[in-house]
Amino acid sequence: MTHLFSVLSAEEKLRIQKRVAVMLQETEEKVAELFPVWEAIILGGLLKLVRNRIRYNALYNFILQKPIPIESIEGYVGDSEAKFDLDEIMHFGEGMMSILIPDKKSAIAMLLSRDLGCKSSSVLKGLTLFFGLYGYKLKQTDYPALKDWKAYSAFFLAKKSDFNALCSGKIQYAISDILLLSDILKVDPMVVLAYSDESETHADTSTGLMQRITLPMLLSVVAVVLVGAFAIWYTTFRSDNDAENVTETEEIIPLDSLSKLNDSLTQAVLDSNRLKSDSLITLVWPSGKPFDISKSSVLVSIHQYLIDSTQLESAEFSLKELQFDNQTDLLLASNDLVFKRLAEGLYAFKDVHVKLVVKSSKNERSSLKRGFVLKNRLVGEGVVPVRIEVKSDDPSVTFSDSDSDVYMVLTKKPLLK
Repeated sequence: MTHLFSVLSAEEKLRIQKRVAVMLQETEEKVAELFPVWEAIILGGLLKLVRNRIRYNALYNFILQKPIPIESIEGYVGDSEAKFDLDEIMHFGEGMMSILIPDKKSAIAMLLSRDLGCKSSSVLKGLTLFFGLYGYKLKQTDYPALKDWKAYSAFFLAKKSDFNALCSGKIQYAISDILLLSDILKVDPMVVLAYSDESETHADTSTGLMQRITLPMLLSVVAVVLVGAFAIWYTTFRSDNDAENVTETEEIIPLDSLSKLNDSLTQAVLDSNRLKSDSLITLVWPSGKPFDISKSSVLVSIHQYLIDSTQLESAEFSLKELQFDNQTDLLLASNDLVFKRLAEGLYAFKDVHVKLVVKSSKNERSSLKRGFVLKNRLVGEGVVPVRIEVKSDDPSVTFSDSDSDVYMVLTKKPLLK
């Protein structure tokens, strides 16, 4: 019989319950209620990697290379009065979160603060702490599961039922939606409908589909729907006079109507093709799958640079697609497609060094924070951290594009001395 997935043992939870309550300024009862929910979220993040080889590689590299604050963690959960550095644990936990639940923190914090009656800041602090504590356990206890992707998948899929046991009821399905776990957990849609709209039941599938839908595809679908609606109207809602037509002519569509219908469909296809050729371009990385991207995307010029074997000089690119909130220094939009496709390209060209130069109107610290936000996103997609350099200023970069705060400098090895 397997044990329920956990970050800490029952004894360790009892030891730190009061300590965590003081840190979060919540009651011990509320903290005890949050413990299993945090564990469920961590398990959910781990389960998503079963379908994402790139992010699994990022987790493997992170655990392998990132120094774990062992002394601080053992001091924090131990029964002695040993000293510990909480900031060190929290920083390590933030790294784990950037890989397992990128861009999900705010949604989770809002959900739990609303449904469990606690502060959203408490949710985030506690969740970050638990991610740090689990990183230690993953290295000390569960590390054999990381030896390869198949072993990892088998190990954590055996624990997927623990997700339901750790957080039951409405929170379970809401968190499943946020983390896009429906395809992995095989949640009963009739149960989910009791807590959410039908459109949210298959969040993972619909999200993946929406990312692939383009304007040309949408126009084609609309055309098909209109044709179907016309056919239904014609066969179902005809007048009584039409019903008196002779049997032989009852099912016949007038020739001129059919011609107009064909003309409309042909024009819709032509319009779709024209829109696609005007706004999109199809790219493919070596050994990868073709993908459509906007012709104005920086990925077009990056793709051209990387596949050009004669281009040996460093090149800089303005990433004006990436915009930051001036208050929080976080990205205004998730830009998942940009990071995913860029990471695929960097994975295909492993000899390329990346330098991120980011500016902020506030100060150097703000610039560096923004740079590391971008680096963490790329690491979360599987790019090895040592390949990415972050700088707040660089004399070789002019920031000639006034609409951009982010420049990426790519250098193909061997580096010029």
